[in-house]
Amino acid sequence: MRKFPSFFSLRAFEAAARQGSFALAAKELHLTPSAISHQVHGLETYFGKPLFERLTRRVELTADGKQLLGGLSRAFDLIESSCADLSLPEETESLAVHCTPSFASKWLGPHLPHFMHEYPLITIRMSSSADPIDLIQHEEIDIAIAYGSAKERSGVIIEALGTEVIAPLCSPKLLKGSAEIALNEMTHFTLIDSQLSPVTWQNWFDLHGLTLPDKPRLSFDRGSLAISAALNGLGVSLESTRLAKQEIASGELVQLGKTTFRPLAREMHFVCYRAARRNSRKIKAFRDWLFSQTEIV
Repeated sequence: MRKFPSFFSLRAFEAAARQGSFALAAKELHLTPSAISHQVHGLETYFGKPLFERLTRRVELTADGKQLLGGLSRAFDLIESSCADLSLPEETESLAVHCTPSFASKWLGPHLPHFMHEYPLITIRMSSSADPIDLIQHEEIDIAIAYGSAKERSGVIIEALGTEVIAPLCSPKLLKGSAEIALNEMTHFTLIDSQLSPVTWQNWFDLHGLTLPDKPRLSFDRGSLAISAALNGLGVSLESTRLAKQEIASGELVQLGKTTFRPLAREMHFVCYRAARRNSRKIKAFRDWLFSQTEIV
């Protein structure tokens, strides 16, 4: 006979440790907070040592609790993965993908026909919002593509979707000649801010040793809107050339100082999925396809 405490108490402990809250663990497991507390207390009695520090609105793991969580997380991941292997063939299932509206419209949407051609039996269910999503809280989402940064969470794998060139982009209608302009000419343009971007005009001007002009700028809360504003000749947008790939390829937008300005490259998008599902065929197919497409860019 295997010797370990009640599985229910272990499950309650793991949920509370992962969520950092008895209340959130109770919500996840469809129990009451007092039931979670009772299960955890039983586990602490079994081991003869505290596993949590009870704070006002949350709980924190003790050193012993962290040790137990490390082993349990691996064990629960294996259980979940083994159960998934016995489910219906995943290539006939739907794949829920969540990302920002700009990434969905400017990059993922135009590329999806290629994925659908390669994997015709996988149905994509797309959702988008500017707010980051927590895969631990939203189990209905299979893959999330975070923008700017991704919060580290136990049980979630986070991979940067390559580096992106962040460059000043504008309509050729704003130029009198070549896009290879002098640095000091940048101060003459109307600048367009992308509010959610972690890379700002201040970063760009600092990189080039220039003073950011103290004059009004346009501002948008979506990268796609900032790109659209530049496309319409409203000014210069500091945006990812990955998101503006189609407009640059068609000549509707040009990259200022492409060969003369200092390059600015950052990791901007991050692929997130649960560690327990890393071998899921549909998730692995979509993850591998994403990286194959970004290598082409």
